[in-house]
Formats: sequence, C-alpha cells, structure tokens
Amino acid sequence: MSKLTKAQIKKHNIAVELLKKDSLTFEEKLIVFEKWNESATSLNSEAGAFFTPFDLARDFSLNIYDNAKTIDLCAGIGMLAFVAYHYRDCKDITCVELNPIYYEVGKKLLPEANWIIGSIFDYQSFGHFDQCISNPPFGKIKPGIDESVRSDLKYKGCEFDLITVEIASKIADYGCFILPQGSTPFRYSGQPYFMDLRQTNKGYNPHGQSLPAKVQKFINETGFNYQFNIGIDTSVYRDSWKGVSPICEIVDFEFNKE
Repeated sequence: MSKLTKAQIKKHNIAVELLKKDSLTFEEKLIVFEKWNESATSLNSEAGAFFTPFDLARDFSLNIYDNAKTIDLCAGIGMLAFVAYHYRDCKDITCVELNPIYYEVGKKLLPEANWIIGSIFDYQSFGHFDQCISNPPFGKIKPGIDESVRSDLKYKGCEFDLITVEIASKIADYGCFILPQGSTPFRYSGQPYFMDLRQTNKGYNPHGQSLPAKVQKFINETGFNYQFNIGIDTSVYRDSWKGVSPICEIVDFEFNKE
C-alpha cells in the first residue's frame, strides 16, 4: 500500500463508511468514486493500475457505442462500466477484475453488471461482445506470467496495456482504451497540435518524429489500425488522478474490420 496524506485518508474513510450501507443512491456512488483511494489497499505503483477520473471517464464514454453489449477489462471498481451503463445505456455489461477488494467495491457501485473476478488471460471463457472498454494497467507485464496463457496472442511484447488491446480483439468487435501516450502513435493530449507519427507528411508529423519502438512492434505483429478519438485532450484531467498524473490518449480499434 502507498502512504496516503491525512486529507486522502479522510476522503477515503468517507467512502468506506458509505460502502457499509446495503445499497447506495446514485449520488452516494459518485461520492465513492471520487473519494475511494485505490492506493489505500493496494500497491498500485507496482501494479500500474490507477482509476480513471470521473470526468475523463464521462468524456471517454462519448467514444463508445450506445446500447452495446460491453465488457470492461481490468475494470477496477467499475468507473468506465458505470458511465457506459448510466450515460450510454449499455445495460448488458460485464466487468473483469483480478483484485478482490476492487471487485467487492465494484459490485456495490454497479450491481447491475456481471462481475467476474479473475485474470483477463482467461478471456476464452468470457463470451463475445459488441465492444470492449478498458483503462488497463500501464507498463510491462508482471514477471512470472505463464507464457502458455499468451500462446494465442500475436503480440510478443511485454507492455500490459497493449496485451489488453489484443485480448480485447479476441472477444469484441470494437475496442476503446485509455492508453499511455507512449503506447500510441498519437501526440495530442498536452500538445499544441495533433500529430500522427505514422505519417511522414509535414501536416501530421511536421518534425519527422519516429514511432515508439513498442508501438511499431505492436502494429507489425498484430496488424491493428489505431484510430484517434473524437478530440479529447486527457491532459485536462491530469491532476484529477490519484497518486499519478499521466499523459494518456483515448484510442479506438475496429477489430472486425482489421
């Protein structure tokens, strides 16, 4: 667990008290999402898992389909699923989360979802979905993962966020993800203008920057085509995360058209 400040502990305890209730109102759920701190129970600096700020999650939902059968991989306490359910009318929704504490909190906040406690590497048992949403852990895969569970994956790199994207392609027609900017070919959030590093013309890549090696590897091995979002600058919410302030991009993939 990470050491929290007194102010963070005070906020977290408010959420803990609310979660003791048998059921929560919509407004109480929003309070829990705001105040419950993932670092109070888990060492997220190692896991690379941090919860999406609510306003960013709501903007994220503009990039997903309405009324779609949806799965949220690495769901945490269900923030992305919550906005998909309440703001995009995705009533058939499944959440997959490995951390048992997050799983229990998530079930209280979005009891309407089908919650699965387990690894996303068990994807063959999940079924098929119209769309996958995810803010996966950033960074390299944990040491000790049995390579046999990745045998069906084309991507042989170790970036967990990119592995999550390919797993999504196995079970969904469409995917929308919050990824670290360095795992995408785009430079938009926090930048003065949009750049697509796959382009060589001056209009979209005026300084001739190269694709990050891990992105090029992912594209080469999977053949997936990154699509940019509707124009959401995630840096606006950089100070709204708990414990980190990442620069991310929201990216889409039409898996059934790859």
